[in-house]
Parts: sequence; structure tokens; C-alpha cells
Amino acid sequence: MRILSRRKSRHEPAVGECDECGEEVYLTGFTNTCECGADYNMSGQRLAPRSQWGEETSETLADILAADTDPWGGD
Repeated sequence: MRILSRRKSRHEPAVGECDECGEEVYLTGFTNTCECGADYNMSGQRLAPRSQWGEETSETLADILAADTDPWGGD
């Protein structure tokens, strides 16, 4: 992923260009998914396919994606 803009504040996330389709991806959370389905972390690094997530830790996909939610109800 090529970073197009760096994070300037909490309210202005970094933006990257997807390796697969070239679309912009806003790097706002632990997991950031492009419209084409490619997943990136908050630093813009490409993540493994979701079918492999949790393989070594026995976590479910729901467990992993829960890192992007606020347990107290805010975003």
C-alpha cells in the first residue's frame, strides 16, 4: 500500500492506496477493508486473507473484528 496522506489528528485518518484495485482506503481502525475486499492494518500493511485469521490463536473472525468496536458504545 502506498500512503497518500498521513494522519494529522484523531479526526483526520491516514489514507492509503489499495494494492489490489488502487482505491483509497481510510486507515481508521485496527482493520481497514477496501471495497474490493483487501484488508489492511492501521499502518497500511496488507493482512492475510480472512480465512487464515485466528488460525494460530483459535480466535474467531468475530473475536478479531471486535478490536474495531468500542465496548462502551462510542466510536
